[in-house]
Amino acid sequence: MLAEGFWVAIVVGVSAAVVIWVLAVRAAYRIVSRTSTSLMTRLLAVVWPFGVRQSADVSAETAASFNKMLVAFFIAILVAIASVAVYSNLTFVPPARMQ
Repeated sequence: MLAEGFWVAIVVGVSAAVVIWVLAVRAAYRIVSRTSTSLMTRLLAVVWPFGVRQSADVSAETAASFNKMLVAFFIAILVAIASVAVYSNLTFVPPARMQ
């Protein structure tokens, strides 16, 4: 019963990380498409959207929003990783002793 709860926490953590990443990519791509026409810059916005917050064209409110998304992304990843560790400990079956 307890192991299933951590399985749910794994799914929730990974899902939250994916949703935050998609929201950050959408916001970063919107900012980059207004300011730059370079294909490489647009690709970088998809690969690491949180780098847009350091651009000179970004307002302080938008940079703060990206910072909050970055913190939330890492918290979601940490929840997923911690849940994997607990789940693996709860479901571990030691090998049988052979004599």
